[in-house]
Amino acid sequence: MPRPLPEAPDPPRRSWLPGWLERYRELPREVHFFAAGQFLINLIHAAQFLLLNLYLKDRGLDDPAIAALGSQRFVATLFLAIPAGLWLRGRPLKKVLLAGSILFPLSALAALETVRLGIMPLASATFLLMGFAGLLLNVGSLPMILRLAPEKQASEALSLVFASWAAASVCGGALSTGLQALGRMEIGGLTLVFNEYTTLLILTLVACAAPVFYARIPDAPARRKRRHHWLHIPRSEWPVLTRALIPTLCIATGAGLSIQFLNLFFSHVHDVSSKAYSGYGTISNVLVMIAGLLVPAVKRRLGWRGAILGVQGIGIVLLVVMGLSELVRAAAWALPVAVACFILRQPLMSMAGPSTSELTMSYVGEDNRELVSACNGAIWSGAWWLAARTFQLLRTYEFPYWQVFLATAALYVVGTLAYLSLIRSVESREAI
Repeated sequence: MPRPLPEAPDPPRRSWLPGWLERYRELPREVHFFAAGQFLINLIHAAQFLLLNLYLKDRGLDDPAIAALGSQRFVATLFLAIPAGLWLRGRPLKKVLLAGSILFPLSALAALETVRLGIMPLASATFLLMGFAGLLLNVGSLPMILRLAPEKQASEALSLVFASWAAASVCGGALSTGLQALGRMEIGGLTLVFNEYTTLLILTLVACAAPVFYARIPDAPARRKRRHHWLHIPRSEWPVLTRALIPTLCIATGAGLSIQFLNLFFSHVHDVSSKAYSGYGTISNVLVMIAGLLVPAVKRRLGWRGAILGVQGIGIVLLVVMGLSELVRAAAWALPVAVACFILRQPLMSMAGPSTSELTMSYVGEDNRELVSACNGAIWSGAWWLAARTFQLLRTYEFPYWQVFLATAALYVVGTLAYLSLIRSVESREAI
């Protein structure tokens, strides 16, 4: 009796997605859950980036007072990030992320209400608590995503998480613009006023659903067990950690001087309303989302140098041009040029984010990922706190915005060039 022929294998399923997008669909489900939770948390960040300073200004706070209050968010991270990173090396991270996802929206709600009620000492405390909750999320996020994703899909996993920030910014910007366009509505005798406060409140309430997605993430263990006491850092690793953190220090300090105050720049220099600024931010963040998803393809084609040094270099030039528009603010073309630079600069600088994170995590090795992630958080918080105080001082003495932007650009150049040392080390390691 003839043996039956083996069944032909099913042909591979054809996808309508291009190859670079298909790689995101193939990521593990838990990575998608993580990105969804990040998206909801980032709705708060997006709303605060666009509107919080303007809301505080509307409540009667001047530039120095706004900078002083906003800087409270960074104090907790500055002092607690490094101990948290040392403690969490090699430990489970799910409970930490879940706690942060619960505490962050609640503290953001408390911050809004205390400012609205004019209880400023309590408002400072809520901003401090918001910084602590952000610390819990920041320390665990990068190490956790690298635990959840296979090593060959690390670029796509990191890019997806960064793109979730851009997607949240797009949604937050669109909602901010749409809600404020409504202005005032009458519903059954009830008057609803859609302003900065209402928009911040709505997006923060939506973000309260983030713990649902964090709860569905498995508590993935570290691939390597911790070899030392949690407080111990081998002497041989100090130079590695220092070299890995120098670029972050420069770029974070530069960003803290100007990026967190871009809405005030456009409001004071170019008389741009919060509604218009939200619209410009939405357009920029659409480009950020697209550029973020393209990062793995760009890195494969151009390498580390093109994906980091190239895109950040162009972004720095655009920042300088945007700042110098203050000198010609009376010209009809000054505002369009500033807006064009604002819209294009952010995608380029953000596009380097997944690549610099992957480069840094690869350079320091798995044993130090939690620590470096925590140190990065401490540096960003400390630098932004110090930069906010510096901005407060500069604006008190009426320094123009364009000089602040040039200082930012100089720090960006130093930080971008500092990545070259890390790139050479990782490339030599990969060549072996």
